[in-house]
This record gives sequence, structure tokens and C-alpha cells, in this order.
Amino acid sequence: MSSITDEQYVADIMRMLAGAVKVIGSVIQRNTEVVLHDLRQPEYSIAEIVNAEVTRRKRGDSVLAGLRTDRAFISAMERKDEAISLLLDYPTFTREGKPLRSSTAIYRDRYGVPFAALCINVDNADIEQALRVLQSMTAMCQPEVQASEVEPAAESPDTIEHLMSEIINTTSALHHGNNRNDIKRANLLAVKHMQEKGLFLMKGGVEKAAAALGVTRYTIYNYLDEIKNENS
Repeated sequence: MSSITDEQYVADIMRMLAGAVKVIGSVIQRNTEVVLHDLRQPEYSIAEIVNAEVTRRKRGDSVLAGLRTDRAFISAMERKDEAISLLLDYPTFTREGKPLRSSTAIYRDRYGVPFAALCINVDNADIEQALRVLQSMTAMCQPEVQASEVEPAAESPDTIEHLMSEIINTTSALHHGNNRNDIKRANLLAVKHMQEKGLFLMKGGVEKAAAALGVTRYTIYNYLDEIKNENS
């Protein structure tokens, strides 16, 4: 009897996790999204998803369509000895800026390489809206609830180059000095945001970041080391 290969093992785990997503999704509230990412294929990483209306994503979407400032992708960059890493109850935001509460499990193979992320994202907007109404009633104010007028986000291409350019423009505006320290701070912040978006999971992500910032790929790795040391 032949032993199971690493590839077969990972594929079996992915199938089991996909089944778990469907089972969990059959009983949870509509404001809770459960999504399985295949980190081996970041270009179309969403392998399974339920209650997709929470973030307006679908199966086959890239990690680039993911949440803003998602700590899970920072963990997914790291090789660790533990088979499963848990990141519990942390804040994230949809691309439109809607706040969510998230928890993520990162699964690693026997070499410590992440291959899957099982994420739960909860939208508490309805609960918060109800609390605001109750507060207004308690204050004897006329309970007038108006839907927030949020302009739909402009359509933008989900490309790594576009997102990197957007991040660099934002961080450069925050640190607009021309001396070496200001440039480094802006670059470090840009790299941190790129990491949070999972851009370095994409093939050629480091090289594209280096070209966009006008530095070498080794400088990007140094920035990532600095960021890791800051968070440790």
C-alpha cells in the first residue's frame, strides 16, 4: 500500500474544510460569512464561501478582493512549526469601509508552509443600528432612522499593480518629506499595508513591490523583517 503524498494530504484537508464551511453555513445567521482560502493559489484563492453578501465576494476570487488590514495574511507569510495558527476576534473592514469582526485559522503542511485559511467575518451593522435607535428613544428623541448614504466604491481593477500604487500614494501622503527617514517610513508603511492585503502571497509580489517603490527585492525583505520584529 503506497503512502499518501503531501499533495494528496493537503487536497484531502481542503476537501474536508470545504465541507465544514458548508455545514457551518447551513446554521449560522446571514450576517456571518465563512470563507475558505486556498493559499496555494492566491490568484483565485476562495475555494468555498457562504453568506458571500457580507463582503460581496465569490468562489474563485483572488486574495486581492479580500478585506482591508487583514492580520491573517501577515500570519500566512510566516513559516511556523505549529500545524494550525489561530487569530481570534480582530477588526477588519470590507473594501467599502464597513467594519467587521473576524477570526481565522491558518493551516500549515509538515514543512510549516501555509496552504489554507478558514475565516469567519461577522457584520454587526444591524445590531449597531438597533442600538442607535434604542438610544435615540431613550433620549426621548424622535426615532428617525436614515439609511446611510454610502456611495458605491468606484470600480477598480483587482490587479496587484493597481493596489500597490494605491497603497504607495496613500502612505506617501502621510509621510511626504524628502529626506531619507521620511522615505523609509513611507516605504515601511506601504510594505506593511501590502502585507496586510496579502500581496506578497501573489507570485512576484516582492519583485513588483520593489519596482513600485524603486528599491531592491532585498530591501523589501529587510522591511518585512523590521515589521516582523516590531510585532513580536
